Amino acid sequence: MGSWKMRDIVLTAIFSALSGAIYLGWDLLFKAVPIVNPVASAAFNGLWWIAGGIVPFIVRRPGAALLAESVGGFMEFALGSPYGVQAFTIGIAQGLGIELGFLIGRYRRYGPAWMILSCALGGIGNYVYSYFYYGVRQYSVGNQVGYLVVTMISGAVLAGVLSWLVARALLRAGVLNNFAIVREGRAEALN
Repeated sequence: MGSWKMRDIVLTAIFSALSGAIYLGWDLLFKAVPIVNPVASAAFNGLWWIAGGIVPFIVRRPGAALLAESVGGFMEFALGSPYGVQAFTIGIAQGLGIELGFLIGRYRRYGPAWMILSCALGGIGNYVYSYFYYGVRQYSVGNQVGYLVVTMISGAVLAGVLSWLVARALLRAGVLNNFAIVREGRAEALN
């Protein structure tokens, strides 16, 4: 696993900052589309933690998901998110959830199933934060359970699968040849 290299830090900063800009666009789209059902709105959630999926998949370092989501959330906030500082703080919660998935795999498992699991767990971080700060606690129990399940599925697909596909494309293009993804499992990453 080793320590963080300068290239890992630079890649994390770049992907996280770009993700923060994507998050801001997603904020504005989400605010513009009227959704009356809270369970349906949860289907949007997973894209807000794509940095927490793609960065650890590439650099393979403990803390990568948390760092990526923290930087991405801060960038989203700094660019003027309508959610204010909560764009940053919810990023921390989502990053912790994703980090839990990679921790369960002892930071050695990064195949598609682990990406899906880890990014689904980002949904737990999102749910806990949203419960206290976005009013999820006011939903009926059925809607709370539905919100959690749909949020986790959204994280699995929009953050987990999408991160895996993007990183695979970058890997095939040779862009990631100097990163841990190549040293620790090119075959695993491409499967």
